[in-house]
Amino acid sequence: MRRDDAADWMKLAHDSYWLWAESLMVMGMRTTDMMTGRGSDRENRLMVSEKVKAATEVGMMLATAGVSPKSAGKAVRHYRCKVSANRRRLARKKT
Repeated sequence: MRRDDAADWMKLAHDSYWLWAESLMVMGMRTTDMMTGRGSDRENRLMVSEKVKAATEVGMMLATAGVSPKSAGKAVRHYRCKVSANRRRLARKKT
C-alpha cells in the first residue's frame, strides 16, 4: 500500500467516525424533540427531504467518480457537512 493510500484510508476513518458521532447527536436531539412534543411537522419533512437529497447527491458523486478512498471520503464529508449543520441548528433551538 502506498503512503498516500494509507493517509486516504486514515482520513476516511477519521471523517467516518465524526459522521457517526454527530449523527447520533442529531438523532438524539430529534428523538427528544418528537417525544416531548417540541418537534414539528416542518422539522420532520425537512429531515426526510434532506436525506433523500443528500443520498441522491452522493449517489451521483460515486457514479461519476467511482469508488475509492478519496471518493468515499468526499461522500462522507458531504454528509458530515449536512449533519454538522443540523447539529448546530438543533442545538441553537435548545438555548
